[in-house]
Amino acid sequence: MYVHGVSVLGQGLAADGPEGLVFSDLDLRVEPGSLAAVTGPGGSGRTALLLVLSGRMRALSGWLEVDGLRLPRQARKVRKLVQPARIRPGCELEEWHTVGEAIKERRLIGDATRSTIESGFALVGLDPDPHELIGELPDDEQLLLALALAAANAPGAIVVDDVEKGLPAEQRARVWAVLRDLTRIGMTVIAGSTDPPSGEVDVIRLADS
Repeated sequence: MYVHGVSVLGQGLAADGPEGLVFSDLDLRVEPGSLAAVTGPGGSGRTALLLVLSGRMRALSGWLEVDGLRLPRQARKVRKLVQPARIRPGCELEEWHTVGEAIKERRLIGDATRSTIESGFALVGLDPDPHELIGELPDDEQLLLALALAAANAPGAIVVDDVEKGLPAEQRARVWAVLRDLTRIGMTVIAGSTDPPSGEVDVIRLADS
């Protein structure tokens, strides 16, 4: 499998949250098939930026293109290219659903097939029990399940927030390794975290507002 990863180019971006402006005057560039980490402390706007980059939230100002598509004017097309794996609140798996129910839901609303979902699981190295409750999976496997379902239809990019939250060092390393594996098939991955991982990664730093 090879994916046509998307590029992201933004200048002068600003966005607000419930308590006002969270970031402003932000320039960024993400190359196709690369791993980018959006870093910053809580309240710095990581979640807002991921929503903006995936076409699910309007920026207050600035210029933004995803794979040559201008936002917000072409947001619908961007949403087809950029798949959120986990962005809280709103884009996350329900803990009281079983794995099988999450798969069924993705097939109903995401146009995924049994074959593409199996491919997604293979990409992240996961073979979950369909009868197990998502909330009873280890924290890293809950995140890997979300990544597998997001990757099922081979989108041009995946965005995922709070990569390190609640994970000890070994599980965190496992998740970052999977994210790097997704870029090796051409997929662009943009991940929100408090700190960037070691190794080659494009870092988009947000300051504490």
